[in-house]
Amino acid sequence: MDLRSAAVLIECVRRGSLGRAAAALNMTQPAVTRTIKLLEAGYGVPLFERNTRGVVPTLYGEALLPYAKLLVSEAGNADDLIRQMRGASRGVVRVGGVASVLGGLLVGAIRQMRQHHPDVQFRIVEELEDRLLDRLKSGDLDLAISPEPYADDEIALAMPDAFHDIVSAYAGTGNPLLKRARISLEDVAREDWALPPAGTPIVREWLRRFHGRAMEPKPPSIVSRSVQVIKAAALAGDLLCWMPLPLVREEVERGELARVPVAELDWTRTFRVYRRKKGLMSPSAAILIQCIRRTAEHLEEPA
Repeated sequence: MDLRSAAVLIECVRRGSLGRAAAALNMTQPAVTRTIKLLEAGYGVPLFERNTRGVVPTLYGEALLPYAKLLVSEAGNADDLIRQMRGASRGVVRVGGVASVLGGLLVGAIRQMRQHHPDVQFRIVEELEDRLLDRLKSGDLDLAISPEPYADDEIALAMPDAFHDIVSAYAGTGNPLLKRARISLEDVAREDWALPPAGTPIVREWLRRFHGRAMEPKPPSIVSRSVQVIKAAALAGDLLCWMPLPLVREEVERGELARVPVAELDWTRTFRVYRRKKGLMSPSAAILIQCIRRTAEHLEEPA
């Protein structure tokens, strides 16, 4: 699979039609058909099933798609890297992170970097850990700041430093639970919660704290990947949420949310910055890493 055939594969999957893929790529339909047939002959498997509405990828086509996307992405990165080195491009850095690190650590690092590199463009993606690392692997991101301890054959640490925040249970200050003299883990296991989807790293950690005490908490009443939805649910009703302090600091300071004092639900979370093992890091991404390090040192200095 070369760059041209990778682009054809991607567009055929995206458009669901050889004709529409040809138009998007400024190619003729016979050329697109010929490219797909050559790919199928080379791998010895069918990559698409034809029907009256167009084409759909087979299991083999679906399996090949991530590699095609990575090939196209890395080719674009290589082009951008050379353009930056020649001074013909201002540079683009694509960074992903969970919400709690974007507004403080990452924005602070970008602010610092822009003082000396004002022409660099930053494309920021907010995601939960599971999708964040998938996007890094696929080549959609140059760097990912994730609280999930993670490294494999495709992902490596971009820097040795670690950063931290604290995740706790929070409730609206009018929640009757907060009026109790003492609140136990068993008490909050019976409460209604607003949480991210099951299977995400933060929910796995939340469950682990109950399961470690042989407790089964109620299934969450509201499930969302949106930080704002989860916070609004805790503010508006009698639901609890489990969130890092940076995301609720303003609501706590205004007296709208309060920490639920259950020590078992206080979690010091560790963050690291990750990159793909394959491919060169752009000069702009390397500079941003240094700015992240300096910003983190400043944030952790005692007041």
